[in-house]
Amino acid sequence: MIPTPQISKQVGYVRNLKRNVDDLMEEAQRLKLLCDDIEREGREASRRGMKLTYQTQTWLGHARANLAEIENFTSELDRRRTSINGFFSYLPSTYKLGKRAVEMLESVRRFINERSGIKLVAMSSPPRVLLMPMQPVGQSSAQRTMEKIWNLLHDEHTSVIYIYGMGGIGKTTLMKAINNKLRATREFDYVIWVTVSKELNLERVQEEIMGRLRLGFNENDSCQDRSVQLRNYLSNKRYMLILDDLWNPIDLIGIGIPPTKENRSKIAITTRNANMSVVQVFSDMKAERIRVETLTEDEAWDLFAANDGKEVVHQPHIKDVAKEVAMECGGLPLAIVGVAKAMQGQTKKEVWQDALRALRASAPEIEGMEPQVFLPLKRSYDDLNDEKVKMCFLYCSLFPEDYEISVTELIQRWIMEGFIDNVDNLVDASNKGHRIIETLKRRCLLEEGIWRRSKDVKMHDIIRDLALYIASSSCKEGPKFLVRAKVGLNEPPPEGTWSKFERISLMMNDITELPLKPECPYLISLILKGNRRITAVPRSFFELMPALQVLDLSYTSITSLSVSSSSLLNLRALILTGCRRLTEMPFLGQLKELQFLDIKSSGMRRLPEEMQNLVKLKKLDMSELPYPFTIPSNVMSGLSSLEDLRMHDTNVNWEKGSELAIENYVTLGEVGKLKRLIILKIAIKDFDCVEDDVFLEQLPKLEKFKVVIGSPSNILNIISDGDGEKFKFKDYCMKQVHICGGNNYSRGVKVMVTHAEALYLSLSNVKDVSQLVGYANGLRKLTIDRCEEMECILDWSDVGENAQNIEKLHLSLLPKLQKLFKGEVPQRCLRKLNEIYLSDCDSLKSLFSSEMVQNLDQLQTLHVMDCDGLEEIIEGPDKSLPENPFPQLCNFTLKRLPKLKSTIRRNTFAFPSLIKLKIYKCPNLRLPKRPNTTDWPSITPQGMARWEANPQQSELMQRLRRRSRLW
Repeated sequence: MIPTPQISKQVGYVRNLKRNVDDLMEEAQRLKLLCDDIEREGREASRRGMKLTYQTQTWLGHARANLAEIENFTSELDRRRTSINGFFSYLPSTYKLGKRAVEMLESVRRFINERSGIKLVAMSSPPRVLLMPMQPVGQSSAQRTMEKIWNLLHDEHTSVIYIYGMGGIGKTTLMKAINNKLRATREFDYVIWVTVSKELNLERVQEEIMGRLRLGFNENDSCQDRSVQLRNYLSNKRYMLILDDLWNPIDLIGIGIPPTKENRSKIAITTRNANMSVVQVFSDMKAERIRVETLTEDEAWDLFAANDGKEVVHQPHIKDVAKEVAMECGGLPLAIVGVAKAMQGQTKKEVWQDALRALRASAPEIEGMEPQVFLPLKRSYDDLNDEKVKMCFLYCSLFPEDYEISVTELIQRWIMEGFIDNVDNLVDASNKGHRIIETLKRRCLLEEGIWRRSKDVKMHDIIRDLALYIASSSCKEGPKFLVRAKVGLNEPPPEGTWSKFERISLMMNDITELPLKPECPYLISLILKGNRRITAVPRSFFELMPALQVLDLSYTSITSLSVSSSSLLNLRALILTGCRRLTEMPFLGQLKELQFLDIKSSGMRRLPEEMQNLVKLKKLDMSELPYPFTIPSNVMSGLSSLEDLRMHDTNVNWEKGSELAIENYVTLGEVGKLKRLIILKIAIKDFDCVEDDVFLEQLPKLEKFKVVIGSPSNILNIISDGDGEKFKFKDYCMKQVHICGGNNYSRGVKVMVTHAEALYLSLSNVKDVSQLVGYANGLRKLTIDRCEEMECILDWSDVGENAQNIEKLHLSLLPKLQKLFKGEVPQRCLRKLNEIYLSDCDSLKSLFSSEMVQNLDQLQTLHVMDCDGLEEIIEGPDKSLPENPFPQLCNFTLKRLPKLKSTIRRNTFAFPSLIKLKIYKCPNLRLPKRPNTTDWPSITPQGMARWEANPQQSELMQRLRRRSRLW
């Protein structure tokens, strides 16, 4: 009988047991090696940010289970210890073992075959947040800034947050703290940190973001291909992108960053540039800026002490001087940490005192200051690119530490030094100077002054130290400065130390005598301003200064100034402001290269005739001279290059007539013939000197002018309210005419008024000023003061529409004024009026007619005080009033108005833009109700009330505060 295949297979289980077991062991070893290789590959992949595929992990799990089963099987064979040759005595058991061996062998071979079709590794999911190493943020001011940033992350309206401040102030540390804090939340799918740095490379930024997100890319992919891949991946994610240390605008769209508003994503940027912005930013992105401020003194000391290491600074003999060292770091964390670490372990007081000296002298003598503090900060200086702008920055270090520098003075000095070029005239140069100021402020290399804000700038102590480091022998690339400004010098530095410097500043010291003949072959600028004990300059002092171009002797007590004929031949600028004991300068005529001469507030009483030789002179300031001043004929007309002439508040002996007349008297005709003049500030006491055509051709060409005609009174420029509060009005108009007295004006005066933007009038015998205002086509500001006979300001029938551009109206001391305007207001007039100040107008009973109110829809500030007869603000029937009078009024003040009963006759009024209301000593006034205002005040029996909107409630108020600094 022939055995069937099934019987043969079953017999083979027994007959071939040994061979099948041997094959099983061999294949199992192959499978084990494959598993070991895959696990090793998995560990390597993990280090590369990858992982085993799920398919591979499943295969590996089953394979390991199979190997474990085989190991159990071989253990069972070993236990039986049955000779294969004698297996027939155990036939049933042997059959089962043989069958299992065949099944396991087939399974092992199947696993081995499956391995070749499995993808081994894939990119692993990126971590949501990567922990950033950092020092803890301990200072309360830093914590407050961090809280502001955190709140903006939760503001649904904000997409982009700029965190700006000077280098080393802690911007990166703050953002690292924010990054790490986000690990504890699930607000973002991914927090992506990219350090951009100065050399911006879009492809590198793309690679960093894609690497962070573990997105595979090919080295040959184009920037656009990667952009599409990134945009597709991030479009359905809520992400936070942190761009650290951004120096230049960056194209987010080009990188592949999708819009943030739809998925509530955020972009945070740290930068040294206050006005940094990304380019091609999406239209729905709202950006907020947060400035990181320096540390307070207490915070600076805590940080300094924390980095001391061995608590040396707390030792009694060290602590006081150590605190002074810490304060010299100006609250800048980078400097504080750098100096603290450099002083670690120093226990001698003398070493600390020397460190304090070095810091005060801005000398980089402390070990570690140069690499740890100055070099990181210097990147901001290097980024300026333009060498002239770099010089403008370095020049600021010539002023004393913590000194608030007038913006106007600083720009003028830059112009004198020749730092501002490629301009056509001084006005253009000044405008460019303002742009440079803003550039330096944006880059946090200059700060706004504390007292006068935008009118002054100052240097942070460490930034000034940086500038002096660059301009010192320690740094090989900058110019060489010697700066000993306001350090209490009684005598100048030794004569032998002057020779290598290009600019020397010894301003605001107590120097009494100057060296006789210092050798200064490279000296370009010498500043001795504010040394009031200097009474004389040796005649030989300038003989070895062949390159000197700028000389500042302002506010010294010199009585005379004489030089040899070979000295100062290259001088471009001579500043003698406030030299009140200096009465003459006979040598001026020999300074043929002079372009700038400032004798403001000096003791000068006459210009030398030789000055007519100064054909390169561009600016002459002889304003505020205390004595009657004489200008010889022909001197003024000889200054053919003059662009800027200032002689306001100076009593010049002007000769009548347009032609040259008496020997020692100048005529206005000479000024009128200066063809390059673009700035003119002048006082003319006698109306008869203003001929019809004196400035006829010149006025249209002037960029700025201020002409005061007549005997000046205290024309309204500052109002005191009697309570210690003062309102100072900024002369924001470039073209001003002040007329004091007179009543029959020549055509020359009327020509000036025609070109005026601001008109200041003090006319004692005039009842209205309609005719004068009628000549002023471009009038923006009208100030009237001390006009005792004036009954109304303007008669519209005489003025016409020439008053339609008036923005400011200031009225004071008009005792007979009965109404502001006479006649019907033309439709377009007063539409731009946004500010009214009114005081001491006792005959005025009402301020506005109800018809006039319709034209005052742009009025923002209304200030009325000391008008004893005023009874109401708006007269006339309510029916003719607009539904919402004064819709833009935000600042409303009423003071000492004893008869005032009402502001408006209605029971309610809205004033939708009102921000601040102040009522003082108005005992009869009753305020109507204001809808939707729960904190609206009631007036006390003394006539007092005060109300201010909550800053968080009024977006308009915040905008106005930023724009006009109303408060």
